Amino acid sequence: MENSSEPITVLLVDDEVEFATTLAKVLRRRGLEVQVANSSQEALRLVSKENFQVVLLDVKMPEKDGLTLFKEVREISPHTSVILMTGHISPEEERSGRSVGAFAYLLKPYPIPDLVELIQKAARRVSGGGHSEKNHERGGT
Repeated sequence: MENSSEPITVLLVDDEVEFATTLAKVLRRRGLEVQVANSSQEALRLVSKENFQVVLLDVKMPEKDGLTLFKEVREISPHTSVILMTGHISPEEERSGRSVGAFAYLLKPYPIPDLVELIQKAARRVSGGGHSEKNHERGGT
């Protein structure tokens, strides 16, 4: 974790409640300030009232796909870095994620130390410390 006085603010958006709750706990233990949204409506509500540096966004959501939600998040908060996550990657989704400007496109599960590092890089981009990266990472167990 970086040695800054303010923790990195993260919104974790995933309809799999157990996964989101567990990942949020792990990320909080790593010093990140994490809020969880289990629906696209909840995510949009939180993004419109809070200032998140990074949004971790599941691509496969029941009521609205993650790429559509990504575009809506960017309309509300254009400087927020968005990391897309999926359990089932496809070349078409990856191209779509890259084309809309996602900071990274990850395959779940993703190794926690690497995820924390990626979140830190994404947060630095928000604060002006770097350029957007076109990451494609495949997680593993």
